[in-house]
Amino acid sequence: MTAEPAPNTPFDPDQQNHPPSVDRKIVAALERLSGVFRLLLWQQATGEGLSPLQLQLLVFLRFHRPGQDTVSHLAREYHVSRPTVSEAVKTLEHKQLVQRHADPADLRSHSLQLTPGGRELADRASQFAGPLHQPVARLPARQKLSLYQSLFGVIDELQQAGVIPVQRMCFSCRFYGQQPDSGHFCHLLQIPLEGAQLRLDCPEHEIGPA
Repeated sequence: MTAEPAPNTPFDPDQQNHPPSVDRKIVAALERLSGVFRLLLWQQATGEGLSPLQLQLLVFLRFHRPGQDTVSHLAREYHVSRPTVSEAVKTLEHKQLVQRHADPADLRSHSLQLTPGGRELADRASQFAGPLHQPVARLPARQKLSLYQSLFGVIDELQQAGVIPVQRMCFSCRFYGQQPDSGHFCHLLQIPLEGAQLRLDCPEHEIGPA
C-alpha cells in the first residue's frame, strides 16, 4: 500500500530540512514565538484573575486614544465578535477596572475608560512580554532593523491579502508616500522615514485610499 504524500506544510521537520527551506523555517519560528506570546499573556492574565482577552483590552485602552475605545473597535482589533468583547467588558466593569461613558450625541453608543485601578493594573500587566524583549534587545542594531523591516513587510502583505484587518501602519495611511530621492515619506509630519521610523501603530494614522 502506497503511503499518501505529506501535505505541504512548514510544520513537517523533513520539509524544513530536506532540502533546507528557509521559508518554512521562518514560518515555523514565527509559530513558536506566537506560542511564547500566548503563554506569557495567559500567565499574566491568570495571575491577575483575568482572561487573556480581558487583559489585552485593558492594555489596549491604556495606550490608545479616544475613538479606539468602543466595543466595535476592540472587536475588530482582536478579531472577535462584539458579544465576546461585550462579555469581557462586563467582567471588567464588575471588577471596577473599566467604566462605560455614553456618547451625548448617541446614547446607544458608549466609550470605555479605565478606572484608576484599571490603569494601575494595565501598567503592571503590560510588562508581560518582557522575556521576549530581552533577546531582541541583545541583537546587533543592524540585525534589529533588518528584522523589523522584514516583519513590517510581512504584516503589510497579510493586510493587503485580507488575512488581517487594516493596521495603523505607515503603508496603509493616507499620509504615506514615496519620493524618488528619499524613499518613504510622511506628508503629515513632512519628514522622510528611515527604516526605524516606519510606524507599526501610529496615533495619527488615517486609512488611505484602497
